[in-house]
Amino acid sequence: MRSRWIVSLVALALAACGDSSGDEAPGAPIPGTGTPSTPGESGQPIVPPACADGMTDTGATSLVFDGVDDYVTMGAASELGLDRFTVEAWVRRDGRGRTFSTGAGGLALVPIAGKGRGEGDGSNIDCNYTIGFAGDVIGADFEDAATGANHPVLGKTALPLGEWHHVAVSYDGATWRIFVDGRLDAEAAANATPRKDSAQHFGIGAALDSKGTPAGALHGALDEVRVWKRARTAAEIAGSMYTKPAAGDPDLVSRWALDLADGAVKDSAGSTPGAIEGGAAFAKGGAALDLGTPPKATASPAAVTATRAELSVAVEDGEQKAISATFHVRRIVDEDDFAVVVLPDTQYYTTGQAGRDDIFHAQTKWIVDNRAAYNIKGVIHNGDIVDKGSVEAQWDVADAAMKRLETVPGLSGGVPYGVCAGNHDQAPNGTVGGTVLFNQFFGPTRFAKRPYFGGTFAAGKSDENWFTFNAGGLDFVVVNLQYSETAREAPVLAWAKRVFEQHPEAFGVVNSHAIVTPAGNFSPAGKSMYDAFKDVPNVHLMTNGHYSAEARREDTSGGHTIHSMLADYQSRENGGNGWMRIWEFSPANDELTVRTYSPSLKKFETDAQSEFTLKVNLKGAGGKFEPRETVDVAGTGVAKHTLDGLGPGQTYEWYATVTDCTHVMNTPVQKFTTPK
Repeated sequence: MRSRWIVSLVALALAACGDSSGDEAPGAPIPGTGTPSTPGESGQPIVPPACADGMTDTGATSLVFDGVDDYVTMGAASELGLDRFTVEAWVRRDGRGRTFSTGAGGLALVPIAGKGRGEGDGSNIDCNYTIGFAGDVIGADFEDAATGANHPVLGKTALPLGEWHHVAVSYDGATWRIFVDGRLDAEAAANATPRKDSAQHFGIGAALDSKGTPAGALHGALDEVRVWKRARTAAEIAGSMYTKPAAGDPDLVSRWALDLADGAVKDSAGSTPGAIEGGAAFAKGGAALDLGTPPKATASPAAVTATRAELSVAVEDGEQKAISATFHVRRIVDEDDFAVVVLPDTQYYTTGQAGRDDIFHAQTKWIVDNRAAYNIKGVIHNGDIVDKGSVEAQWDVADAAMKRLETVPGLSGGVPYGVCAGNHDQAPNGTVGGTVLFNQFFGPTRFAKRPYFGGTFAAGKSDENWFTFNAGGLDFVVVNLQYSETAREAPVLAWAKRVFEQHPEAFGVVNSHAIVTPAGNFSPAGKSMYDAFKDVPNVHLMTNGHYSAEARREDTSGGHTIHSMLADYQSRENGGNGWMRIWEFSPANDELTVRTYSPSLKKFETDAQSEFTLKVNLKGAGGKFEPRETVDVAGTGVAKHTLDGLGPGQTYEWYATVTDCTHVMNTPVQKFTTPK
């Protein structure tokens, strides 16, 4: 993880919320502190003693977008047509927003700013350049003047919701570069010329086509959007992100300060003002310019004994301002445990045979009825939803059973779930892409309005899709890939890999119908998947059905381990008797315990292949952080906080909020366990 820079009064309250999520059980109190609480949950900023008179009112303002229909348009803006450029902005995400496509071979982005989007190829309605959020990272793209081909680039740093960050992209005619908070985040060769004569319109908060029609929507706020007509250096970007640009800089094409005092989107460097559409409105909070730079802060690993932990943060401020560090701590306990349910092949529960009619319904009913008791966060279906993919009546059974997950009182969108197409879901059986009825019943239309649905590889088809859910502050990303007897195609694997890379701090799971065989080997498709994902650090699990057996394997590459598991019971009595998997995660122990249960038989299966425990990294999952001590440092020094009275074998996470009363940052979350 990385330091998180946050700017202005409003951002401090948001930063203090840490990684806690809204519907989680609170963690246990730290000894001597009483009931836990969420920092800043009252909506008021925590004011450290060093800022006893309140945080400095920087006067910063920004333009806020609702993620629905708010945006700013500058029209066709030919003066912003560029083949070498730098685009930069201060941005805060308040929600996931809506994506737009940059074109075939491009990206799905939540828009920040740019000139164009996917519309055509090989003409002046190609995209000149655009920057936005590709998942949790920054992405950018352009279409070239020669063929209209796309040339995307992806960042590596995840930017959480509720935090201000400075982002920039540059292109020098050969190489893309992405910068986050003044540091180079990623680069990629393009060696092509962007379509600078594009007739598409320039927009902020949405992407516009050649008619000015918007697509995508930013849910958050923007400040200090700037466009330059050359690729600025890393030193230039880092050196000017906290200052106003010099008047009359010949390379600055446009600057939109997005100031409340202006009451409009003025261009202070060029001649391209913007028109606000929708309800975008100015508000306090934004980039604190010409008020110095933030302090530096480095958190050390906790010094731990069985009963005591010393937390420390080294701070440094070149301007020798007074610095304060507020320590936030949470204990990870059994109440933070959560579960994911995996449904193996349900094909024989859909055929209408006596004794099997209610088994599929019993599974999903059990999930809903036991959601609170097990803290169930998501459901994964391994495929072979039905026995014959061409028989609509079988899909009707599956549709009704899975709908139980979609309407759960008090849970918006229902229980998050995802499905992949097995060979029996394909018609003819085993034909990649033979998914007409699969998509009729479980295609993108079914999931489009569900907040957990991520997207698909091919437009209009769920043959390859992904979904997400959150468990105690930790995001899970599950990619579902349809059945194949042979190695998966390179473009499909590249898409799936990109999904995981766009969510670098999420816990990644690969779900496909045939990955591990009963002998514990990889199928041809499974081998291609492992080879594609083995070096993706956040892919931890792969799961499949298809073969009526239980098996698992553990593979490590470059120190990174992926656990792959097969579970399928279709050859047993009554087509499987409803046996399914319950994955029980323990953040306190960084463990996953896999259990096998049948709601129809109302019993567990406990042999070594049916019940076992794996080590997994669950940092970031837990209850609510609570603010502890605020420590003042005079300019440069070390802020320390001691936790006393701890018990042996207890697990904690912590971070510190550091401020000079103008700028604020959070250190990365760290985890430690006291020795037993």
